[in-house]
Amino acid sequence: MDGFDIKAASRRGVLQTLSLAGLGIAAGTSGPLLAQGRPGIDTRFDPKKWWTQDYRIVQTNLREIDIREDPRTIARAIRQFGGNVIVSNIGGIVAFYPTALPYQRRNPYMKGDFVEAMIAAAREEGLAYIGRFDLSKAMKPVYDAHPDWFMRNRDGTPREFAGTYQACPNGAWALDYGLRILTEGLTRYKPDGIFFNMTGYPRTDYANVDHGICVCDNCRRGFLAMYGKELPTREGFADPNWRDYLSFQARTSEALRQRISAHINQLAPGVPITQHDSVEQVGRGEVQRRVDRAAPEWAYQSGEQCRSALARSPGKPWSSTSTAHVDYPWRQVTESAACHVNRMAQQMGVGAKLDLYLMGTLAGQDDPTYLPPVSRLFRWRAANADSYAGMAESARVGIYQSGATGRLAGMTPYAKYQTDEFRGLYTALVDARIPFRFVRQPRNADDAAKLHQEFDVIVAPNVMVVSDAEAGALDRFVQDGGVLVTTGLFAGFDDRGDTRTEMPLASFPLARYAAARTIAGWTLDPVESVLKTAGRVPLDGLYFGGAARRDAETLMRFAPDQRFGPPEFSYAIPGVAARTDPGVSVRAHGKGQTVHIPWFMGWHYYRDGLSAHRELIVAIIARYVPPQRFALTGAGPAELMVMRRDDGASLVTVVNYAGQRNGTYVSPPPLHGLSIGVLGSRAGEARALVGGQTIRVRPGDAGQSWFDLPPVGAFEAVLIPV
Repeated sequence: MDGFDIKAASRRGVLQTLSLAGLGIAAGTSGPLLAQGRPGIDTRFDPKKWWTQDYRIVQTNLREIDIREDPRTIARAIRQFGGNVIVSNIGGIVAFYPTALPYQRRNPYMKGDFVEAMIAAAREEGLAYIGRFDLSKAMKPVYDAHPDWFMRNRDGTPREFAGTYQACPNGAWALDYGLRILTEGLTRYKPDGIFFNMTGYPRTDYANVDHGICVCDNCRRGFLAMYGKELPTREGFADPNWRDYLSFQARTSEALRQRISAHINQLAPGVPITQHDSVEQVGRGEVQRRVDRAAPEWAYQSGEQCRSALARSPGKPWSSTSTAHVDYPWRQVTESAACHVNRMAQQMGVGAKLDLYLMGTLAGQDDPTYLPPVSRLFRWRAANADSYAGMAESARVGIYQSGATGRLAGMTPYAKYQTDEFRGLYTALVDARIPFRFVRQPRNADDAAKLHQEFDVIVAPNVMVVSDAEAGALDRFVQDGGVLVTTGLFAGFDDRGDTRTEMPLASFPLARYAAARTIAGWTLDPVESVLKTAGRVPLDGLYFGGAARRDAETLMRFAPDQRFGPPEFSYAIPGVAARTDPGVSVRAHGKGQTVHIPWFMGWHYYRDGLSAHRELIVAIIARYVPPQRFALTGAGPAELMVMRRDDGASLVTVVNYAGQRNGTYVSPPPLHGLSIGVLGSRAGEARALVGGQTIRVRPGDAGQSWFDLPPVGAFEAVLIPV
């Protein structure tokens, strides 16, 4: 049975279930829910060191009017919900305490000191308290006094929304007055963590209107001093200064981050800042829907963000808060419980923590029907915290996520393919049930050595921008026995985005690229090829061939060209030979191989979902690397995710996507008949944590043991001993 099913309920009924008596846990879950102590309070949890433990965040994004609610009621509701960390407002745009600073708006509904009372309430309920500051904006009186502190649009108007003005990272509000707000807040109060909202250089506002870059005098002077150039006159790489402007944004943002971090370390030593990038102690992101995004909804947004963060900051705890509302204009319209549970199942499967972000308080939700299933999940996680302790991603297949390609792809003619190429290969591995994790960009020989220790194969989806250091590290990975699988125009540009004339990887099958060719109707023939698929593999889009190195081999060959219209002529002309270009090529290098798929295979799979493209990536992996340790059999749309800890135990997560279709998420029908296979396991039994039952091992062939799962609802987590 799925312990997180969604059940319709009235508003009053829902709120009544958010009590200690009304929150059920899936039957048979392992581990103590709460240690002994005050009723309902986990005395094992240390709020002062919350990020070193199993934390579960609830962010109450308070509106001005929410200050009228009782802090103790807010904190108690979060503890009963299953959270042990609260994010609550301190100051910035609006002060939730009696500020003495003239340029910080005091909440007009405040009576007394809300922050002081909220911290005290959190302490009483055993919660860690993260103070929320929003230093990204200020009110009109501040703008009137200091317009030079704020972002300016190209037409000379200020960057304003609903009476608030967006601060420029190079202006004195960000560089000075914001530090004064922090000084006042962190001198008066001692939070257990700090969170900042919406910093940096946003181009869009809450209505998703793109206002372009900031052209204020501070930015103009700073860019001129840093690069000797004027600001770009238009957005995008069509402006010759755009590439340097992106570097300017990155450098100034990082300088501001360091300035704020150093200031906080003086005021509150050891108190962590939850950061998205440049994570020092603990990281935090956000997953949400945006109605202006192209449909369909990217179902794996949550897993992608967590994998990316954990690769970028290995060993640092991370959570991606699941946003309750669907988009800014509809703050009180919430996602379904099924959507939240699906997001959180993906997160937990790679080692991230639970995190929910809602407008206002739990009691103030306009439609609270999504809360009970999410609360059951939070409390289930609390009961099973020991099973997750020390677990970390352990998949041997990696997807190479290139930050440089993401930043500079717009300089190339191929940017429109980039997102779908990445997502298609991501989806293909999910659908093939191959566990994977992300690879951070290697910089040197030490990184290369780590790559070989951690990965058997790395899949690089059209990673166009590759530095010389990356190329050397990837060559070393292959030299040591790894398999590098590349698609599209891999390494066609250097780290400045300039076209390369020679391939920088010694292991690559091509020495250099020729001009890209447009293709339509081409197919690969598995009968005449080393790699086998059930049928022909169709190609569309672009083909990136070139001068092959002498010892490169062809793994998949083309079928003779076939005309495709009218029907009477839809056949290959007898006697006309197939093209000799490789459909897939490989080159041995040291102990390993580099494979090149010279077209956008992921783009095809994301667009069409044809099994032939998925079969091809599976065949490549199966040919060159040992069998993966974990396998999943049985029908249904399910993802297999694997973690391991130092004692040898593994935690295998199966996520059920049967309730997700385009942008719709409903409670998924249970998947029956799924089995997890494990190579080399000595375990006689495993534990299904959601199903709450012990699973006996079923011996298989070739050293594989099998564990037959109970029906899988939203997800299942299986703890397998050594």
